[in-house]
Amino acid sequence: MAPDPSDVSGGNPAGGVLESWLEDHEAMTASILDDAPELDDGFSEVVFGYAIIRTDRLAGGVLDRAGRPLFLNEAFRRLFGESPPEVDIALDALRTRRARIAAPASRDEDARTSAVIYAPLDQVAGWTLPPEVRTALDRPGAALVAMAVAGIGGGDALDDACRAFRLTPLQTRIAAGLVRTGNVRGAAREAGVTYETARTVVAETMRRVGAPRLTSLIERLVRLSFGIWPEGRDGAGVLSDVWGLTTRQATLALRLAEGQTRAEAAKASGISESTAKKDLDIAFAALGVRTSAALARAVTEIRALALLTEATHHDVEIGNDFLEPLGLFTRPDGSHIAYSDYGPRGGAPVLVLHSSSASRPAPMTLVRALQARGFRPLSIDRPGFGLTDAVRDREAHRADPFGGACADFVALCDHLKLPGVDIVARGGAQVALALARQHPDRIGRVVLVNPDPPTRSDQGERGPFAAIKAAFLRRPDLIEKLAGLWVVSLGRGQVERIMAGSFGACPPDAAVMSQPAILADYARGYRMFLTGRIAGYVDEQTALTRWSCAPLPGLDHWRVLLGGQDVLHDPARTLAFWRATLPDTPIEVLPDAGRFLVMSHPDRIAETLATAPYAPNRAG
Repeated sequence: MAPDPSDVSGGNPAGGVLESWLEDHEAMTASILDDAPELDDGFSEVVFGYAIIRTDRLAGGVLDRAGRPLFLNEAFRRLFGESPPEVDIALDALRTRRARIAAPASRDEDARTSAVIYAPLDQVAGWTLPPEVRTALDRPGAALVAMAVAGIGGGDALDDACRAFRLTPLQTRIAAGLVRTGNVRGAAREAGVTYETARTVVAETMRRVGAPRLTSLIERLVRLSFGIWPEGRDGAGVLSDVWGLTTRQATLALRLAEGQTRAEAAKASGISESTAKKDLDIAFAALGVRTSAALARAVTEIRALALLTEATHHDVEIGNDFLEPLGLFTRPDGSHIAYSDYGPRGGAPVLVLHSSSASRPAPMTLVRALQARGFRPLSIDRPGFGLTDAVRDREAHRADPFGGACADFVALCDHLKLPGVDIVARGGAQVALALARQHPDRIGRVVLVNPDPPTRSDQGERGPFAAIKAAFLRRPDLIEKLAGLWVVSLGRGQVERIMAGSFGACPPDAAVMSQPAILADYARGYRMFLTGRIAGYVDEQTALTRWSCAPLPGLDHWRVLLGGQDVLHDPARTLAFWRATLPDTPIEVLPDAGRFLVMSHPDRIAETLATAPYAPNRAG
């Protein structure tokens, strides 16, 4: 059976700590500065991690009390036709008042039926549902909701996942066949190619995706077609619930699905290979599959459906108004780097660096302003941010995460076949300085927008953001726990309240954040933190408590724009620091701008970049 949807993994027992901070952040800061022991106890209870779900790509429907469909969206009909599968399980879900997952197997391995989750209407109030399904909840006689992962059947969701890896049309067709059938012969038949051709294409696809085995290729594509998964969830519990597996059997199945061999899975589980074989035979029989590839699909699909039972929020839903143009490629060790290419392809490339409090999605007001001036905006998640994996040697990276980000920058330029790029840093100035030292030949004109000075104890700023900065300086050991608390506050829809507490006293920022479209644009930048991916944030914030920089003269092709009403950092202190650090760089203070200069003055930023002189080491 499915997990009880009332057991919300994304909940947070430390809500009192959070509320105290939001109500009186100065008192909370004082407690941190005084090393109050109750804070450590409160922060130790913080638990977070939400799935980010592509609602427009979910298959869903609404049924009456007899299990008859009242509404089925197109994706659901594509998977199941007009008859939802395993209606008896739907009726049991209604009788027991809890969600149930049906994972039917087919006698024909190449035509395996997709899994579906059923739940009574009163259990789905907090679920993230496709808009048309949520509207159908009000239909007379509505009693049950049915949901499935639409990408299993191919179509747009799976195409998007393949597009992120820049797979060719043939690779995409064969990948879709692999997902549907669970084997190369079935994929070849569906794609209309020979088995030998399919094998060759699959090998190249695995290399491009960074998947060591066929199972991990299927697992990654299915997972990405669903959305973005939270960190730290192994999924063994739900596999045990749905199929009655023991914890060890479920764990072995997960490891096999994620690309380990049977021998590797056995070793990781601390058992012999013969014992692992017996457990996996039971798992294969329970799942109704005969190949490891089919197991990978089934396991990943069930884990995705289980995430729907968790309470979610509008803040963690990927809206339909704009979808980030995700691209993925691999490092030599197989880990992933995520980037966005906003186009147009013929524009002058400019990399928009994110701050340590955001991730890859660039503000669309800035993207459009740059495009209007002939630029091709790009962005990249730095190590441990968003969908970019943390580097393997985390301890070494934490010593200098800004310099450590440079290798991914070079890899992105090589991946896109770009000799170099201009840069707009909305925060992230420390990374721009590291690039100037390590790869001056790969960067051209640079505009730093409200660059952060080093974190110091005499800042004197006010508000929740400033309180957190002060806490970081005093207690770097609390950075990760405080980051978790911050994520919980964002996941609970507190962003408007936090913005008002931090920037309400700044008229330019208050005006910007009063616009729903801009507030939603801002939310895109922090949304990835809600999944629990905070490693990059923790590394960079820790480094900022000790960061310093020797002067970098000669950068007269760089520009710095500062908001004269910035309430997070004292403008006078910020100006003094950057004048000393970049002695030859023109710095302009905009008196009518605050912290969110990048959103309030995007045209000014684009104009500043376009009119700056070209770097001496790059042609105009």
